[in-house]
Amino acid sequence: MRLQISSFRTRIFLVFFWVVALILALVSALTWNRAMSFEVDRLDARLCDEARRFASQPLQADALDHLADDAYRKLRLQSPKQVLLWLKSDAAAQQIRSAHWPDGLEPDVFGWRVVPDARPEPGHGDPPGAALVERPPRPENEAKRPPRLVCQVASFSARGADWRAAQVISPDARGLVAANLAGISDELKAGLSRIAWPTVPLALLITALGAWLMSTLALRPVARLRATMERVNQQSLNHRLSLDREDREFKDLIRAYNSMLARLEASFCQATRFSADAAHELRTPLTILQGQIEQAMRVSGDQPIQVHLSQMLDEAGRLSSITRKLLLLSQADAGQVALLRTPVALGQMLQDRLADAQLLELPDIKISSEVPEQLIVAGDAQLLAQALNNLCANAFKYTIPGGWIKVIARRHAAGVEMIFANQSQAIAAQVRERFFDRFFRGDVAHNRRVDGHGLGLSLSRVIARAHGGDLTLEPSPPDEVRLRLWLPGA
Repeated sequence: MRLQISSFRTRIFLVFFWVVALILALVSALTWNRAMSFEVDRLDARLCDEARRFASQPLQADALDHLADDAYRKLRLQSPKQVLLWLKSDAAAQQIRSAHWPDGLEPDVFGWRVVPDARPEPGHGDPPGAALVERPPRPENEAKRPPRLVCQVASFSARGADWRAAQVISPDARGLVAANLAGISDELKAGLSRIAWPTVPLALLITALGAWLMSTLALRPVARLRATMERVNQQSLNHRLSLDREDREFKDLIRAYNSMLARLEASFCQATRFSADAAHELRTPLTILQGQIEQAMRVSGDQPIQVHLSQMLDEAGRLSSITRKLLLLSQADAGQVALLRTPVALGQMLQDRLADAQLLELPDIKISSEVPEQLIVAGDAQLLAQALNNLCANAFKYTIPGGWIKVIARRHAAGVEMIFANQSQAIAAQVRERFFDRFFRGDVAHNRRVDGHGLGLSLSRVIARAHGGDLTLEPSPPDEVRLRLWLPGA
């Protein structure tokens, strides 16, 4: 299953960390190969020295164990079993092998190659200008020293291990010595582990810190842009992001964002002006229409006509209410809600509203309240009264027959909290998400028997936020609506 990482910073961190870890692993592998090659070259030199010594030894089977014991110490191995010896005398036409020489292993099948002798012959390797210096004569015995025997090396596998062998063929004998590479491999691993134990954890820690620092530095311009964008709201759509001190890669993004913000500002201002102008222009004709309908009802003596006129007056009143609310919402969108702040007794205002509800004789609805009288806030009394009326009316209209309504008000150190809860029909989660959308009404309200036009809750939240508070829909069972109104204290 593919792991999904939602954090971009975490992805940058992991990519950087794994890239550096891969580089460290490759460097470690190359270091191991180079160190192993160096150790094998050193082992070849020691094997060649031992092979030359064995080739010059007389063929004695009883001395083989002593030679093997001496060889594994000189070769710096861990056990005599890690050394194989094979000696052959052409003069005696016989050969001897180590006791643990593998059966069927023949040296002639190895891929032998000549090792160049690193030791300079006499007279070679002199510094420049040495030929001009007069050398003392060589001793007679040095001049007659025999040349060094040629050494050949080969690799093979036996007994489930890798071996390195060297042989020297003299005019009279052939000496071969082989060493198990596990010896130098274990020694090299032990040395590297002593070095790696403190360094590898430190390297991984530094890699992790570096990866986190790189991801933080890479996202710093994005975080700066995000912080600037968060300060942009519907009251500050004219704000634009600056291109100063920004990286070239982010300037195109900022230009696109500023262009989008300009288009959004133009559309928003146009919609706000239209809503405000329409609401303002409709107020006077609606007022005149209501007055003429009322006058027609007074002068008309026909009962059916008066019924129709009454219905027309109700619709005109509904339209006038929508107009007033749209005007207030357009002012809120433009950040132009003017508040006349005075001390407002919310507790008394809410008790009066609930007392009026008792006179409505709502069928089979139980109303309970816990509202103290001394709830004082600083705000616009007319707007707060409208918000409370909307919340109470919402609870009264959508409570099912035989249900209940609960209103609870509490004072806190920072302000006043009011809970409006009522029992309703089951409301789906997708409907709850759109509770404060303008002109949105749930399925249970899509009929004219339930009065309303889907602006009450939106307007109440606008009023609450204009006072520095908020109106939220609290979690509740599907058949319950719980609204929380918060207002800062006086």
